[in-house]
Amino acid sequence: MVDDKNININLYKDYEKNFSIIDDILKNSPDIIRRKVILNSGKKGCFFFVQGLCDIDLFQRDFMTPLLKLEKLDLDDIKYLPSKIFVAGLTFPLVIDSLIKDILAGNAVFICDGLSVGISCTLKKYEKRSIQEPEGEKSIRGDHDGFIEDMATNIATIRRKLKTPNLKFKDFTVGNVSHQTVSVAYLENIANTNLLQIISDKINNIDTDSLIAIGYLEQIIADHPNSIFPQYLATERPDKAIAGLLEGKYVIMLQETSFVMIAPVTFHAFTQAPEDYTTHWLGATYLRLLRTIATLIALFLPGIYIALLSYHYYMIPLPLLVSLAESRTKVPFPPVIEAFLIEFMIEMVREASIRLPSFITASISIVGGLVIGQTAIQAGVASDLMVIIIAASAIAGFTMPTYDLGISIRLCKYITMITSSIFGILGVVVPIVTLLAHLLVLDSLGEPYFQPIAPFKFGDLKDTYIRAPIRYLKKRPDVAKPKNKERGK
Repeated sequence: MVDDKNININLYKDYEKNFSIIDDILKNSPDIIRRKVILNSGKKGCFFFVQGLCDIDLFQRDFMTPLLKLEKLDLDDIKYLPSKIFVAGLTFPLVIDSLIKDILAGNAVFICDGLSVGISCTLKKYEKRSIQEPEGEKSIRGDHDGFIEDMATNIATIRRKLKTPNLKFKDFTVGNVSHQTVSVAYLENIANTNLLQIISDKINNIDTDSLIAIGYLEQIIADHPNSIFPQYLATERPDKAIAGLLEGKYVIMLQETSFVMIAPVTFHAFTQAPEDYTTHWLGATYLRLLRTIATLIALFLPGIYIALLSYHYYMIPLPLLVSLAESRTKVPFPPVIEAFLIEFMIEMVREASIRLPSFITASISIVGGLVIGQTAIQAGVASDLMVIIIAASAIAGFTMPTYDLGISIRLCKYITMITSSIFGILGVVVPIVTLLAHLLVLDSLGEPYFQPIAPFKFGDLKDTYIRAPIRYLKKRPDVAKPKNKERGK
């Protein structure tokens, strides 16, 4: 077990003592290389680096070789060392704890006899996947690149598309064991700086060993952790993140995670897709209204059907009621049990299609959608119209551009199905009112979650559901018009 007293002390001038402490802390770590050397001056020294995280070629050429050739190396020469070793990221940790963190972060570290400081050099190099379009956020006319697990690459992707000095990043260190970096990106001239302080306080108050994924961070800093609705927009698409920055929002990135979070957000942000801004405004308006109607269908269609069939069958037209009665003669279950059986099968198919390899997904969908559904009808487990209603609700739920909102919609749907089976149509109205009341009291970083409906703003409401044409947006006085530069000037 590592002794904290040895970690939080300053380095000694005695090389053997420093090496003994560091070697004891890093024992049983075969990936940490210790390379003992003797300088030209005769002093003993040792290099530490993690195999697989440090670039060996750069280490030998740009860091180790210049140090070995030095005729003199003591405390007085440290301040002149950057002019003798031409590498970036040269630091001089004084505390053993800082030196250990540099080694584990992928830096090459050198200690020497007579030096009470370490010499740390950033030479990180590790395997990372190539940039490609996220599988879960496909876009027809949008960009086909995505974030990856390397934060430096993600920051460079944002910087490449926003060439402005107002793009700022504020870094934090979280995790008592992992010591991960959280970076908050924002545009200084657009974002509300008061929200930056709120985000900073939330991140600084995190007390956990490690954050494995961005979802851990989202649940910890959420203002309403018990709400089923997401309060941060998670995405792997750089165009979504950049659009959020241009709207004055903040983008929160976690080291070793490809997903980023956008905040503050509203409920309607989860129903918008990137191609809404690359499609003609009439088509984009149609798609936005389609998703809104699909959300209502996914939420309330099964509940309304159960309520009508159980309590208000007199509201159903007589020809349809006769066919319903005929199809339900073989079904031994009440409508709510019948609906939950079909929903349970659809949920199993959905989960199986996610977990199984992609080349089996199509087969699972065919088996689940056709064979099981048709067999259930023939066996008398479910009626024809019930299968159609549940399938229509499931398909409407698939129109959600974000995965988190889809889960919330499904949970609310199940609650509506249960209440409608007990109270009839009143069991549909009460969940609607309760859901609206819940959305009205939610907020994301202090911003109203259900705006522009509450508080009501007609102009923002129009822009939310109706995609205005570009020529109209150019007439807005708050949008600066770009100046055309003449060629050759």
